[in-house]
Amino acid sequence: MTSIKKLLLSFSALAIFLLQSEISSAQGISFSYLVPKNGYISAPISPFSIRGVGIGGLVGLETGFTLYSIPGLSMSGLPFESDKPLTGPNWSVLIPGQATLSVGGGPITVKLLAGGFFIWHANSRINKGNLDRAISEYENWDVATSNMKMNSKPGFGWMAGTEIEYQINNKFAIAAEIQYLKGESDSALAGSYSGGTVGSEITTKQATFDTATTQLEGVEISLGVKLRGK
Repeated sequence: MTSIKKLLLSFSALAIFLLQSEISSAQGISFSYLVPKNGYISAPISPFSIRGVGIGGLVGLETGFTLYSIPGLSMSGLPFESDKPLTGPNWSVLIPGQATLSVGGGPITVKLLAGGFFIWHANSRINKGNLDRAISEYENWDVATSNMKMNSKPGFGWMAGTEIEYQINNKFAIAAEIQYLKGESDSALAGSYSGGTVGSEITTKQATFDTATTQLEGVEISLGVKLRGK
């Protein structure tokens, strides 16, 4: 019950801030590019990137969504490590939810953003070439080939960054945004792999990696146009 009271008080305080601010609504169409750690640079599926949807003046709330084509992301929770992406290509939906604090005046506004995100990798695939190489190094084999299936689930994470907005007129603004993201989604692997060294017999092993996760960590850069209303 104490936690519920604290949550209600937090929402009440946020509501007071919003009421004291100049309330406005905004929505934007953007091109967002993701540069993941140990992964391949990802581009949005235009025009399916709508960001900066929300309300607020000095303090506000924003959300939106971006449909990404992600060529590759790294994995964690495996008995071996790889500095190469082990999943991809994927179609991925990213939905942020952030609080904002605007600083400055005139045509240029600097906005601080912090919050979390939801990520769903649709039709997730395994990068078989990189996975086979990681397994061969783990087993000290000369060659390995895998036959694994992945069970990918939606994931969550946190994100924070800065946005610079240039107001063209009362209705339109150009925005440039850079954010850092860190999150993960459960991606259990199950199946088998085979391999060995030159001159030896081929060995086949059954494997289940229940703790495997797909990592989403890196920098997101967005450029877009915002439409404002009162």
